[in-house]
This record gives sequence, C-alpha cells and structure tokens, in this order.
Amino acid sequence: MKKIAFALFALAALSGCSVTSTYRTAGGWRKNADGKPVLYQTYLQATCGYFGCSDEDSHMKRCTLNPDNTMVCVADPEADRILKKEN
Repeated sequence: MKKIAFALFALAALSGCSVTSTYRTAGGWRKNADGKPVLYQTYLQATCGYFGCSDEDSHMKRCTLNPDNTMVCVADPEADRILKKEN
C-alpha cells in the first residue's frame, strides 16, 4: 500500500502540478501632474508546486482612480525592466 501511495505522489510531482500565484509586495499612493491619485502596486507572480515556489521577477502596475471610484490599472514596462533581476 505504501508503494502505491509513493508511486502516486511521485507521478503527481513529476506531472507538473502547479498553480500561478500573485503576491502583493508593496504599494503606495502618489498624485500625478494633474493632482489625481495614482496607486503604484508592485507584485510577484510565481509558479508554486509541491516543492515550493519558483523565484520570479517583480512587476509593477500603475492604477489611476476615476471620479466614480473605479480603478484602471496598466502594466508599467519601464518599472518591470528596473525590477528585473540580473541573471
């Protein structure tokens, strides 16, 4: 019975069972040139499996607050380039 359980675990581990997870790492509100509030949100997206999570680069989104309290967020490629780890 233990051999079957171990075989199933090994098969699951080798089959690539993983989940992409997003972790909020930091954020802060600023005002843009027009005086409107902007949220700069950094986050880490990692692929997690049985043996932990992969070590990925951080990313940043810039979110603007609209008058109706909705937010529009866009990726910030320049910030992503700065946050990228050197390989």
